[in-house]
Amino acid sequence: MRDNSEPLPGDGLPPVGAAVLLDDYFDRLRAAAVRLRIDIDADALAELLAHVEHRLDGTGRSGDEVRRVLAELGEPEALARAYTTDDRDSDVNGDFDTDRGSESGPDRDGGTDAAARGRRDLTAGSAEGVPRTHRAGRFLGVPYDTRQPTSERFASRSWDPSDPSILVPKALGIGWTLNFAALAVRAHLIRPDDEDEPFAEAPARVVTATLAAPVLAGVAFAILAAVTWAGLPDTVPSHWGATGEPDGYSSRTANLLILTGFIVVPLLAAAWVHLAGRPAWNRVAASAGSLALALVALVSMLQTLYSVQGGTGIWPTLIGLGLTLVLPLGLLVAVSRSGRAAEQRRDFASASKKGSVS
Repeated sequence: MRDNSEPLPGDGLPPVGAAVLLDDYFDRLRAAAVRLRIDIDADALAELLAHVEHRLDGTGRSGDEVRRVLAELGEPEALARAYTTDDRDSDVNGDFDTDRGSESGPDRDGGTDAAARGRRDLTAGSAEGVPRTHRAGRFLGVPYDTRQPTSERFASRSWDPSDPSILVPKALGIGWTLNFAALAVRAHLIRPDDEDEPFAEAPARVVTATLAAPVLAGVAFAILAAVTWAGLPDTVPSHWGATGEPDGYSSRTANLLILTGFIVVPLLAAAWVHLAGRPAWNRVAASAGSLALALVALVSMLQTLYSVQGGTGIWPTLIGLGLTLVLPLGLLVAVSRSGRAAEQRRDFASASKKGSVS
């Protein structure tokens, strides 16, 4: 139960629409930024609005619910101060990745402390009645994000234990993607508070080794393509209906090049994230994302071969998509558990030292 001595942002206001409450809060945020001489750009405001929209999804959007979500952000002045280090947070020119502040973490109650997280991008959306950038938001309820992608944003979308949503807005593009951490929490494979910072305590060799997973998937694809290439007809199935009947075709060369791109481009991006020394969270998520896309290419190749050989049905794709879900999830969970185990060993060693001294 909330302590009534600690007012929520907006307490004391009469019951009004969500847009009015949001207008008031963001007006106070802008005023605090001006007073403190802090520049909060349009993208940062869009990310903040996106978070509010995401937290309000599935609620009645009553005044009390809006106040509760705004309370998670903290007072406007405290939130404005969190933006003072934002200029350093970029994959392009920063010393460390991104939209996330250096002193950040999930609240123990599962909420998001935006004041601590700074400009961390939690979702992509907008709130009616509040100005927003056109580079990220929602159109007819569907989220979109066309901002310059960062490894942090991809990581926070694919693995965020503090967010219970399984489907979250894509880091780049239109629609939704999977938050594997939410799946892991619901399957009781991890707890949302297992790690202070995802993968931060995982051994460095474990984090680096995750890149081997998409490499192995790529090697499997290359071997399969090399062995079967000569036996493929000039035109091969490249798309299938719900029953597994081909409804789209392409040349075997074009099909191979497209599928190869699904493997090579994400793998190069993941390798760059690793070589650039990004945080462990970014590197592991990049490896898992690259693995997922490599598996999609491998599954598509298997379905093509199955159809060319006269097979009917879409079971190769169904089995493959299951593996596309399970294998990246297993990779992420394994690294998370290794980090949790490392934290526990460290805490135990620290407690033992204190006990021996006393």
